[in-house]
Amino acid sequence: MEELLRQLLNRLEQVGSSHEELYDTECRERMGNAVMDGFVQNKSDFVLGDDFGLHAAGTNLAVKEALAEYITQANSQAAGLGMTDFHERLAAFQNSDVESDNEGSFYDDFFGHSAPDAFDSAGNVIE
Repeated sequence: MEELLRQLLNRLEQVGSSHEELYDTECRERMGNAVMDGFVQNKSDFVLGDDFGLHAAGTNLAVKEALAEYITQANSQAAGLGMTDFHERLAAFQNSDVESDNEGSFYDDFFGHSAPDAFDSAGNVIE
């Protein structure tokens, strides 16, 4: 799981080096929602969107491809590990021991942070 996250961080860091809007709140939220729905909660009806709030269509596509690859491979690896629990998946994604190779970026540089105790075991927000 760690290597998949590192690869995702490397790809996003590469995009962000020439498209600083990747670090804007809107982009971070859209990317974070995609990973939350597609991997952490593993929603059966999940469909990855096309627009992540970036200025250029090609840049949105590059982000979509990076996220699609991560979500697909992370779900496959999690299934092989028997990782079905929401909090296990969230911890695998929000792994602060994993950083990108060049700039040393962490998951929260691109996605923000979701407090684990804000969710029940099914991934529903606790109110």
